[in-house]
Parts: sequence; structure tokens; C-alpha cells
Amino acid sequence: MTKFNFLLAVVVLLMLPFGLSAQNCHITGRVAVPELQGKNIAILNMNTGKSLASTKIVNSAYVLDIEVSEPFVGMLKTDPQNSNSRSYYYLRIVGEPGNIYADLVTDSLSGTQLNDWLYAYSNKCKREIGVINANYSKMEKMISMPNEEREKLEQETLDRTAKLFVMMKDIYSVNKSNPLGALILEDYLEYEVDDYESVVKMLEGAAPVVTTYQPLKTKLTLMEKVSHTAAGKPYIDLNLTDYKTKKPTKLSKVINGKVALIDFWASWCGPCRREIPNIKKIHEQYGSKEFVVISLNVWDKPEAQAKAIKDLGMTWTQLTDATRNATDTYGIEGIPQILLIGKDGIIIARDLRGEEIEKAVKKALGK
Repeated sequence: MTKFNFLLAVVVLLMLPFGLSAQNCHITGRVAVPELQGKNIAILNMNTGKSLASTKIVNSAYVLDIEVSEPFVGMLKTDPQNSNSRSYYYLRIVGEPGNIYADLVTDSLSGTQLNDWLYAYSNKCKREIGVINANYSKMEKMISMPNEEREKLEQETLDRTAKLFVMMKDIYSVNKSNPLGALILEDYLEYEVDDYESVVKMLEGAAPVVTTYQPLKTKLTLMEKVSHTAAGKPYIDLNLTDYKTKKPTKLSKVINGKVALIDFWASWCGPCRREIPNIKKIHEQYGSKEFVVISLNVWDKPEAQAKAIKDLGMTWTQLTDATRNATDTYGIEGIPQILLIGKDGIIIARDLRGEEIEKAVKKALGK
């Protein structure tokens, strides 16, 4: 399994005349995949998510022409290989005037200045990522590796990863005036290297092509919500449904001044189900007038929730959110998400898992 896999584009600052007059962007290339012959390939504007043009792949080749007023972050994307698969080929490019060549199998990209730099620096970063991935794989496979050797390899991997992030951040800083700044920062934020406030500072002085880039705006909105519900912040109340009575209730009414462990979960979520025994143990050992365990079901179907509660023996407080309000409010993209709230209503911790849950609860209860 890939440990550190993302598409990365880094480029030096180029002084380009971003004029407003539309000019032709001519894209040619290859998609040498038998299952995709005769199927479509499209060029998308990643800011709007809209397809700007599409054509069929014939004899592994394609040609696309669009009019471009200003360079933008784009993506070449094929149809799925077959009706039963979501597998498709894609490659991010910069849509700009000129002749661009793109091979979606080899990820070859060339023809214009920004795309030449994107290809060259992407390859450099992929080589670095390859070393990082290889190190992680080596540590996983060699369980009997001597401690000294393992520690040395771990430190080397951490150092290489840190240098990669520094490089991304540095090169972003000199590309804040062009579309690649948006693309680079989007990649950088995939790993939440910095907190929300730091990222806001990174955007200071950036051009509209960066600050209005929709994928970045979406990620920043999520980061802002996480920052508002991070450890040390007061919890935010929610309008929910009591599972047993089916009546509306508020999170604050259920917590009622107690220390509270809240588990955002769904019946179909494997990792969620694996945490249930830990939650059950904590409820049985620490449940009291001062401490409440709450399972908050999200993104689920009522019948599936009911079956899971019965099958897993979930006898503690069960709440339901039939909307996405709870997860949106807390900036939750993935579950399980387990929070611990103190008696004073301040969030003690997020992202608790396994043994960490009981340790945090014991500390909060003074045990």
C-alpha cells in the first residue's frame, strides 16, 4: 500500500503576460490503453469543475482545442475503462495558450513553459516520494530489523519528508501570482502540514487565480471548521435525534455538564466497528453520573444503524444525525472521529483511537 502518494507540481516563478484576449490551446497526446479506444477524453477546468471540450481517443491518440484567456489549472480525464469500473486515466496540466503534448499513461507533459516546468519538477518530486515509500515498505516488511537500523531509517524518512514539504512551501511562495501556486498549495494542504491560521498567512499577497481557486477554498473552509472545534475550544452544540425515542434533542442536553466521549460512526464503516469494543469497555468501566458515552450515527441508513446497534451490543446513548450538519460543523471528512469533552465544555482531544481513548478518559476523570 502506498504510504505517501500524491500528485505534485512545483515550478519556478515565470513572468508571463496573462492577457485577457482569448488564444488557442492545442492539446495532443496519447492514451495507449486498449479498453479506452473510441471512448472520450475531456479537458476540465479544475476551478469550476466543468468540461471545456472533449473528443474521442482514436488509435491511442487524441486532439483537443480550447480558447484560453488566462492560464488555469486543468485536468485531462478519460471515461472509465468499462461500465463496471470507475477506473479512468487523468493528468493535471496548465491550460494556457500554445501547443501541449500529454501522454496519460506515462504522465509525459510538454510544450509550453509552465507545463514543461510542471513535468520536470513533478518527476523530481516523484523520485523523492519513491524513496520515502520504499523506506516505509522496508520498515513494514523487515519486522526483525535491528532497533538502531530502524531508528536511523525512520529518521531519514522523516527528514526527507520534511524537506519535501519545505520545498513545496518555498516554491509556492514564488508562484503566488500564477495558477501553479494554486495547484502546489492544493497538494501541500492534502497533508495538513500547517494549521488554518498559518495557511491563511500563506495566502497573503496571492493573486486571485490562487485565492479564488475552488478546491483550495473548499479545503480552507474545512480547515477553519476543524480549527474552531480543535482541542482547547468549546464544543459546538448540535440539533440531533434521540435514537430510542426518535424525538429531536440537543447535544448539550445529553452532555448536561458531564465529561463526554463522542464517537461519530456509521454501520458500514469498518474502522468504526473495530472501535466499538473499546467504546463498550469504556462505557462499562467508567459510565457514571459524571461521564457519558455518546455514539453519534452519521451518513447512514436507519435500518443499517438499527441492525449494527443490535449486533454490536451498543447499550449506551445513541444519537442520530440524518443530515450532514454534525460532520460539517466539526470539519469531519472521515470516520470514526472520536472526541473527548471536559466537564467545562472544552474539547480535550480529537482523533482518539484504540488505547488512547481510555488513557484520555481516565485523565479527564482524574483516575
